[in-house]
Amino acid sequence: MDDNEQIIKKFHPDPLYFLIFYFLGIIFLIFSFFFFWYISLLGILIIFLGEIARRAETFYISEKGVTREYRLLSTSKEYAEYEKIQDMKVDQSFFENIFGIGDIHINTAGSSNIEINFRGIKSPYEIEKIIREKM
Repeated sequence: MDDNEQIIKKFHPDPLYFLIFYFLGIIFLIFSFFFFWYISLLGILIIFLGEIARRAETFYISEKGVTREYRLLSTSKEYAEYEKIQDMKVDQSFFENIFGIGDIHINTAGSSNIEINFRGIKSPYEIEKIIREKM
């Protein structure tokens, strides 16, 4: 992806995809009222780490292709141009379907592996439609 390439849509995984982090953090916060106060620090840390992990992953739909970028301690970037996208698959588990989130797996020509994986995104079928229109 070029720096001057126009971005159509930029998004992160939905917070519901990281619900387990938030749920565990809240459980620790509740237990801290009944047991030891410093358990609340662990709950806050779990919630904080879940949010950091969620915001570290960014997905882009641009004029020329799709990009998945992960920036935490190191940087990982995967890019596929629309004309090289060969196959796209949307996955939703039972609970993901209820919450309206899911995964999009994008394969490119020349590889049998999943090249780009958009995990935990809100309205995956709408995102798939945008990508298919650009293809």
